[in-house]
Amino acid sequence: MKIALHNTFYGGQLAEAELARRLAIAAKTLGWDAREVGYSDDIWAYDPDLVLNLHFRTPKLTSHLTYGCLWHPTVLVETQPEFVRHVWSYDAFLSSSPHIDRWLADQFYNTPKQYAIAPFFTSCNATPYQPPDLSSPRLMYVGSNWDGDRYKDLFLGLERKGTIEIYGNPAGWTYLDSAYRGSLPFDGSSVLKALSQAGVGLCLHRPEHTQAGVPSMRIFEIIAAGAIAICGEHAFIRANFADTVLYLNPDSDAAAQVAQITAHLAWIQSHPKAALEMTHAAHKIFIEKFALETLLKNLQAQHENLFSAKRRTYPTVKPAEPETSIASSAHSSVQLILRIADRDPVKLQSTLNSVQAQTHQNISILVTKHQKFDELSSILQAYQEHLSIQVIECDSNQLKSSELWTAINQVSSQYFGLLTSGTTLYPNHLQTLVTILNQFSQLGLAYSEVIQTSLEHVHQPLGENFYEISDRAQLAQQSSDLRELLPVTPFIHTNNFLARSSLLDALLKQDPQLDALADEFLLLNLLARGSAMFSHAVTCQIEAEGWQPTESAQVPDLKSQALRRIQVMLRDREFAPGRSHYFMNPMQLRVSQLETKLQQAQQQIAAMETSKFWQLRTRWLQLKRQFRSLGQKEKGGG
Repeated sequence: MKIALHNTFYGGQLAEAELARRLAIAAKTLGWDAREVGYSDDIWAYDPDLVLNLHFRTPKLTSHLTYGCLWHPTVLVETQPEFVRHVWSYDAFLSSSPHIDRWLADQFYNTPKQYAIAPFFTSCNATPYQPPDLSSPRLMYVGSNWDGDRYKDLFLGLERKGTIEIYGNPAGWTYLDSAYRGSLPFDGSSVLKALSQAGVGLCLHRPEHTQAGVPSMRIFEIIAAGAIAICGEHAFIRANFADTVLYLNPDSDAAAQVAQITAHLAWIQSHPKAALEMTHAAHKIFIEKFALETLLKNLQAQHENLFSAKRRTYPTVKPAEPETSIASSAHSSVQLILRIADRDPVKLQSTLNSVQAQTHQNISILVTKHQKFDELSSILQAYQEHLSIQVIECDSNQLKSSELWTAINQVSSQYFGLLTSGTTLYPNHLQTLVTILNQFSQLGLAYSEVIQTSLEHVHQPLGENFYEISDRAQLAQQSSDLRELLPVTPFIHTNNFLARSSLLDALLKQDPQLDALADEFLLLNLLARGSAMFSHAVTCQIEAEGWQPTESAQVPDLKSQALRRIQVMLRDREFAPGRSHYFMNPMQLRVSQLETKLQQAQQQIAAMETSKFWQLRTRWLQLKRQFRSLGQKEKGGG
């Protein structure tokens, strides 16, 4: 089995890097291949059986089956709306607590998404038990301490006692002196070796982790190293390791906990045999239940039961009745209206290849041709054995909407969708949307999440204490607010929906004679005639560069003119039960956009002002002003 370990912070010295090394070691033990990757291009090149996404700050970015590793408290996921959207994009999940399982159930309640959850933890590869030397035990702690003041008083108290040695990113431990011993290599073994030599490891959790029942890496690596663990109270540790570890009173202050730790160390030194029995029992539990090899084998068994190795896709909707099964869904006919964005044969072939690879097979294509493309006939001929393809000749001088509406008037299938050359449909795209429309007869449209790629990496700053993410692939912008549909952000992208052909009534089959926003106009009319359902699955990919279904929409004058006409044509139309679409004139729209940006900026400023960086910056400015004031007084006195 080949596993891609997608590390959001690839190249950074953070916990994900160490975890990736340990997963790679465990996979090798099983005879598998696991590779740490940082970008979507690396995933495509490696072509794994599945992807483990190690952090929620990155969504699913390729067609490969992607497991979202949810071993962070969900309150951290909920800090940004895009993080929740990233979670929606995953095909399945690795979860570290029942709290996360319930949160996922809430996220997908009343949605068509079917998903799988496998238990998993930020654990360690299997190790042979090596009893530590407890004749002179030392307390060790490992961590980047990215949030600064967490347990600061406790660490300072232990430093004054001379009973702790701390390793990790130096940026997180600037307030320590003798206790900080530097960083350890992120190689999957150095931390374990250091813990074994120390004999005792300290395991602490943020309150959010404790409340959510999510264990950290610390408990697993301490026990894997054969050391004895001193732990803050945590439900997972208590339930699984019971009295094989030592605990701290959660209600005690820092000074009292320093005293408890000191007492634990004294007990270990005076009762080495009992302490060794504890470490051996804890290690046995670790090997049987939590070693990464064990977790990976369990994942493999579940993965093979749920997913088709041939398709590498997961039916996003579980059919409710026999008549809506995958087998009977094959009878649902689909027509795709394919517009050729440019005369690039490679892009066209890529798109046709993705259509031919669909798990849903009852497909025909209407190709609109409005420009000279010498290679078109020979390219299409190579696919006509497996695909029904009809070429529609269009006048290159006609309005943009006329090309689309010429094809619309020839749609004869049960369902139809739009397609632009250069777009890649993932193998489960049509099957996912057809199954939704078959299962929910009241729906007019079904649509999926979209990956948008660009020629260069798009940099995404992650804020204080985090590395910047960059990748050519990212989730395409979408909005659930129909007021933003024209002309700012598309609610549904041109290539990611499937609609009932019955919505194309005689009125809608009339060409609106638009030279811009034709696709958006069609979508609005379809939404006025039938409600839409989101699949909560990533099933297609578009290119950001040059992707414009309505090419002349890039011309501001044509776009403004089209918008004014659309406002008239769609007046009083209802786009949701009891709600009419509210159109704003361009000035109102601009004001609304600026107000939204202002609110976002104010929220960011408010968040910054509560951050430790901002507080330090404020204090630094105050000191700077005081020094300047003192300097001016000295000059005046001289």
